[in-house]
Amino acid sequence: MLPHPGLARINKILLFAILLSIVLYFGRDFFKLISFAGLLAMLMTPVSNKLENHRISRVFSSIISVLIIVALFSGVIILLSAQIGNIGKELPLILLRYEEIKLDIQSWINNSLGVSTEQLRVHAPEVFRNAGSFLTGMVKGTFTFIGSLFLVLVFIFLFLMQRNKYENFVVMLYKEDKRNEAKKMIDKISNVAQQYLTGRLAAACLMGILFLIGFSVIGLKNAVVLSLIVAIMTIIPYVGALIGGLIPFFISIIDGSFNQSIWVIIIILAVNVIDHYFIEPYVVGGSVNISPFFTIFVLILGGIIWGIAGIILFLPLSGILKIVFENVEGLQPYASLIGDQRDSSEHKNIWSNLKGMFSRKR
Repeated sequence: MLPHPGLARINKILLFAILLSIVLYFGRDFFKLISFAGLLAMLMTPVSNKLENHRISRVFSSIISVLIIVALFSGVIILLSAQIGNIGKELPLILLRYEEIKLDIQSWINNSLGVSTEQLRVHAPEVFRNAGSFLTGMVKGTFTFIGSLFLVLVFIFLFLMQRNKYENFVVMLYKEDKRNEAKKMIDKISNVAQQYLTGRLAAACLMGILFLIGFSVIGLKNAVVLSLIVAIMTIIPYVGALIGGLIPFFISIIDGSFNQSIWVIIIILAVNVIDHYFIEPYVVGGSVNISPFFTIFVLILGGIIWGIAGIILFLPLSGILKIVFENVEGLQPYASLIGDQRDSSEHKNIWSNLKGMFSRKR
């Protein structure tokens, strides 16, 4: 007969998981900033190392790495703002078309369901009364975002400046005969974060290009800004493209035609199929190596605890947690539980073959 795995140990682990979830929920504002900063610092660590190899000091290499992140974010914001300005010029026509569609819908509801248009307009004054609070909330949210972004940049700089200190702290927690293994674990965590983030950014760029091509072919207005919005939304794993695709779909209904709306749906579904069968496995790859069940579980849990930020962050954090489980004695079964048992070497081999096809070497 098999020995009992130990209810006391299982209860301790469950209690720890519950307490950790409570701490992450109530401290979400702080932990979201730290998580974003930590992952971005890992992403920029190779850049900072290369700069230091060229005899640039740690301070200046960290500043340059932060400025690169600022430049990338600023470029996206400037491009998005410029394109949104074009939409603003057409906003009166879009609103006029929206009113026409709304009247058609109200007329259809009145004729088909017997609901009067007066009943549908009961809550209209309430919307206007809440307009002031909406604008106040928007201004407050803008200042909060700017403050959070500044703190993230400060944390990134500090993480890059003192990265050796944090690495040594983790290594010193282990006995001397295990410190080499601890260093390997830290390197593996850093590599996983870098591979996931670079893969996710590359996937967003590819999907943005595919959406831009599709929207341009069908003649959708403001195809650039709509493609950029959907590309940004694809940073959210699996469901981001579908959520972002709702924006060009509604724009096509209001400012386009029925046939164009159908084509927008076809493009969104086609790009998602390409993402699922090619971009996700071969560009993003199995870097986090989490099973499909726990991937969905982590995305839902992240959304509950941290909202959109949790959906974005919890998957790479789970990949890091899996590496820790693999390297801590007694936690290997939990790494096997949340890990993906499928062989990811097939994806790597196919990706290597694809790169070899374009190589000049024979």
